[in-house]
Amino acid sequence: MNADEFIEAFNSTKDLSELKKLAEVGAKLVEELDGHDKGRVLGTLGNIYYALQKFEEAEEAYLDALNIYIRLADQDEKFIPYVAGCLYNLGNLYQILKKYEDAEKAYTDALKLLGERSAEQRLAILTALGTMYAKLDFRELAEKYLIEAFNLAKTSRDPRLIGMLLNNLAVVYQRGGRKREAGMLLKMALDAIEECGEDSSIAAVLQNILPFLDEVEVEEVLNRLEKFKNLPIDLKAKIVYFKAKKAEREGKKQEALNLYMEAGCLAFLAYRNFGFQSINFMHCFDKIIEAGGEMAGDALTLKELILRYYYGSQKVEPSFESRAGRIIRAIVRGEELKEKGAFEDALRAIAEDLVRASSQNKA
Repeated sequence: MNADEFIEAFNSTKDLSELKKLAEVGAKLVEELDGHDKGRVLGTLGNIYYALQKFEEAEEAYLDALNIYIRLADQDEKFIPYVAGCLYNLGNLYQILKKYEDAEKAYTDALKLLGERSAEQRLAILTALGTMYAKLDFRELAEKYLIEAFNLAKTSRDPRLIGMLLNNLAVVYQRGGRKREAGMLLKMALDAIEECGEDSSIAAVLQNILPFLDEVEVEEVLNRLEKFKNLPIDLKAKIVYFKAKKAEREGKKQEALNLYMEAGCLAFLAYRNFGFQSINFMHCFDKIIEAGGEMAGDALTLKELILRYYYGSQKVEPSFESRAGRIIRAIVRGEELKEKGAFEDALRAIAEDLVRASSQNKA
């Protein structure tokens, strides 16, 4: 296997087991090569170790590649972008390891080396640096580099990249109290990312934009979201909650109650499965309890079970007389619940936790 074949193999890998085998091949290959080919393989090997979370090995490979390209660049300036690429990789690695000063130096050294060369590389480095400063809440520096990156990105016409840069810049403004500017940028980000249909990216924008919207604007956003199916569960909970409030305002009582139940169950699952704080699921259950009727018993059962077994309240003694309670007991006994939906998923999750807690107490 030569350098080109090794790099192509890395670009086409599909799982970690393939990466582990490729790492062994790369380690042997670098011993047989020198010059530019050795540098390319070392850089790719660093990326493999990075993906495998072998960060010490990744740093060693990146530094070895960097030293090769520094020597080559001394002889021929065409290798300067490769030096910058090694520094960019090191910056990303150091940022993951929370060695922020080292990451900053790697990124800024790369930018100095590039000068006006390689707009694509400069864009990647500016984005990484600005995003890191935003994460660290260094607002002035974050704004400077994200704006510079955005100005470069406009020529690339990549809607996902433009949208995420606008989103990150909006977060900086939001933290600095510049809410009006943040809201404008977030709406622009939503427009940009919606062009490419990027579910994960649009989710990040929507998490930030919802607090800035009035009821009319929320409804407009919800209509635009109909084509997105794979949004995070905590965001789904917020969206369903807004729909419930709208139905309630319009006097659609049963629809509103159904939506409050769905929103509450989604928010509970986001909390239970991932620790995400979304909407107040207890408030959703309270809305149903206050309305009375058959669903009130289900909501009360869910509320009591969550208070007792997730919040540790010993004052609450859950009742299993409601439909939800009977279903949970049936699942605990080993019966299968075939129906699908947020409500049913919440019942399954609670039943699983009750079984697990019972097994631990017996042990």
